[in-house]
Amino acid sequence: MKSTVVGITVLLVVGAIALAGQARQGAQNDPKTPVFWSAQQLKDLSAQMAMRVSPQTHNTGQSLIASANVIYRNGNSGGEIHEKLSDFIFVHEGQGSILIGGKVIGGQQSAPDEIRGDAVEGGTRYPIAAGDSIFIPAGMPHQFFVEDGKHFFITIVKVPPK
Repeated sequence: MKSTVVGITVLLVVGAIALAGQARQGAQNDPKTPVFWSAQQLKDLSAQMAMRVSPQTHNTGQSLIASANVIYRNGNSGGEIHEKLSDFIFVHEGQGSILIGGKVIGGQQSAPDEIRGDAVEGGTRYPIAAGDSIFIPAGMPHQFFVEDGKHFFITIVKVPPK
């Protein structure tokens, strides 16, 4: 039993290192050839990510390509604004809601063109569930919510405004 747990842990660590290396290689540009993720691959990725959720942030993320990430979330986020990029979100599993609009409370510059804060005040709350998609324009405050015992797994594609 103990050797099985150790073996699985080693396999997960090696896989995470390999994926991180792939993410760094593609961090500058999206691939020039098609990339396909099957529903089963995404389901497996969600299961792996569920084991890595940070208790402080209630989520974990991973790059698929330079402009797209998958996020597993099992609790609320703080407020955020992406000043120059829009978010196009595809919900693969689970449920929650996204508050969009209003004002970020306690907002601070956390990275170039990124503002993070404690919460969003005002705005419109959109329920999300598997199969849904939502677009958040650049510069728009937003915050994610997940009820206790629930989660969602999403792909976020960063899109420059046109």
